[in-house]
Amino acid sequence: MKTISKRLGTLLLGCLFLSGVAIADGHGGQPMAFSMLVEVQSPLGFEGTLERIEANAKELGWKVPKKWKVNFQKNMMRITDTDIGPNQVLKMCEPFAAAKLLVKDEYKQLTAMMPCTIAVYVKSDGKTYISMMNLDAMGMMYGGDVKEMAEELAPQMAEMLAFD
Repeated sequence: MKTISKRLGTLLLGCLFLSGVAIADGHGGQPMAFSMLVEVQSPLGFEGTLERIEANAKELGWKVPKKWKVNFQKNMMRITDTDIGPNQVLKMCEPFAAAKLLVKDEYKQLTAMMPCTIAVYVKSDGKTYISMMNLDAMGMMYGGDVKEMAEELAPQMAEMLAFD
């Protein structure tokens, strides 16, 4: 599990440069870029990835209601007659962490980003990918209680992507 978390951490850091937005590195050095989204390749197929992420989330105590699963491929076909390939999101919530923030007026705006969303999709290379919000970047942007929440939940979200 530690090896997976370490590899995921390296992948997350590798994805940080995608957006070109700079933040201080905290050590007096040059600013480093970060991205609000992180993308990793899954070692499993599309369905297997969805099942594993949901099982891992539930094992960690997160809520993943059936109504929070959105099949983007099906919806796009129905509305635009365009096949975007397998593409689904799982919306999930760690209710106690959310409640700690949302009781405070200064964090109510974060409701727009809740529940956490993990997207699973297949690209033209035939491989399955996962993308999600970069909680570390969000924590750095907001600081305070949001940073504490991000530090608490980021390792759990990394565990959701454990495939061994």
